[in-house]
Amino acid sequence: MQLPLPVSLPTDETFDSFVSGNNAELVTLLQEIAQAMPAWKSATALTSLRRLQLPVITLVGNEGRGKSHLLYALCHELSARSVGHVYLNMHSASEWVDSVFEGLESLPVICLDNLQAIAGMPQWELALFDLLNRISEHRASMVVCTSTIGHGHPSFQLPDLTSRLAWGVTYQVLGLDDEQRKAVIRLRAAQRGLKFSEQAVQFLLNHSDRDLPSLMALLDRLDTRSLQEQKKLSVGMVKRELDIA
Repeated sequence: MQLPLPVSLPTDETFDSFVSGNNAELVTLLQEIAQAMPAWKSATALTSLRRLQLPVITLVGNEGRGKSHLLYALCHELSARSVGHVYLNMHSASEWVDSVFEGLESLPVICLDNLQAIAGMPQWELALFDLLNRISEHRASMVVCTSTIGHGHPSFQLPDLTSRLAWGVTYQVLGLDDEQRKAVIRLRAAQRGLKFSEQAVQFLLNHSDRDLPSLMALLDRLDTRSLQEQKKLSVGMVKRELDIA
């Protein structure tokens, strides 16, 4: 089995730092998977997954909804329990050879991030199809994928692959409302030892991009500015960082 070089997943992107919003059912399922592995077939809570034709879970949603965060969280839990797994970000597929999928069916959990990146790439679609066939035969592994497009999207060109993906289950990862975004900001700020006033949180939301990656990048910059200026976070500091007069 040939694997790409290991990647370091963000240590702060765990289940504890994920604000579920309307995705509570999905988060609970992934936590149950993490706790049940590798003996997931005997876990009472996962009965519904054993009924699937293929143990594949696909998380679908627009960019910035936390799909990768959930994969990272799952991997952190599996690592803590010393459960065999692999994380592959398919955005990097052009740097690998498709034989990277060979032998993965021996692992309990296979996490494939950004599956849409290989849509329309014949060699990769075929390699994934072959992997899913081997998993179907062995029934020992579980695949958890993320994608911005569903398996029925025309970008996928191999009908057999879309058919296999349809044998699993798809969850739509839903976006957060403003109150839930505020909860994310407060939670992630608290992890850094930072405190936001309600006014500062509201001002930040009103004057910045509201997708989570942009908000987290801004929070990182504010953390750095707070240290440099030796001041607490405030509306004024947010204004200075956003260059608002």
